[in-house]
Amino acid sequence: MEPSKYFNSEIVELNRSQIKFADYNPRTITDEGKKALKRSVKRYGVIGNNILVNKRTGYTIVSGHQKVAILDSQNKYNPTTKENDYILRIELIDVDEKEEKTINILLNNQNVGGEWDYNRLREIVPDIDYKDAGLTEADLNIIGVDFMFQTEEESDITAQLEDMMTPVTELKEAEKAERQAQLQMERQAKIDHMKEVKQQVKEDAQQKAENMDAYVMLSFDTFAAKAAFCERFGYGRYDKFIKGEVFDQIIERID
Repeated sequence: MEPSKYFNSEIVELNRSQIKFADYNPRTITDEGKKALKRSVKRYGVIGNNILVNKRTGYTIVSGHQKVAILDSQNKYNPTTKENDYILRIELIDVDEKEEKTINILLNNQNVGGEWDYNRLREIVPDIDYKDAGLTEADLNIIGVDFMFQTEEESDITAQLEDMMTPVTELKEAEKAERQAQLQMERQAKIDHMKEVKQQVKEDAQQKAENMDAYVMLSFDTFAAKAAFCERFGYGRYDKFIKGEVFDQIIERID
């Protein structure tokens, strides 16, 4: 049976030195996102959306730039000397440059990528390692998940407490009671410390989530109106970002 006519690509293997990054690629990645992607590649390999390459424009990467960058780092590939070249399994298409750029935007466009069903996501998160899924504590806070799962620190403390309890069984009853009381105090102190740490993490995540909304947008009917506004306050007419705190000081001086 022939594959559907809508499958217009093929899976092939190419040397890394054969393909190149798209110099127009508008997508970037944060350091936090890079760490999450690197963690994913190490744990699961290259999965999900394939690395898409366009043959017609000289084997240009259309989608998967960040994954290739991670693989370059893992393989210690030198793009200048081609040292430590390695093989990539990629999805190959053959389209013109206009279609290539359109596909690049399309594949990275959240408008066509669907949206999270937070109710279902909230049920799934406790069953997975959220960091392996690329989620952050700020994400969990937005989703509404209690991210106060047992941390590595808590696991270490639990193990230490178990080790500490072992010799207690070999002591006399009086010594045992005294030792147990002491351990209980130490345990409570550690629990109180963990609660403080969790509360701080939660507050930091909430603050981070709030800071994500720390912006406001202005719009003008014409470019001329925007240019006049920028020039009035000492900005360039082509500026697209204005720091709120700086603008606030300018307003105070004008008043």
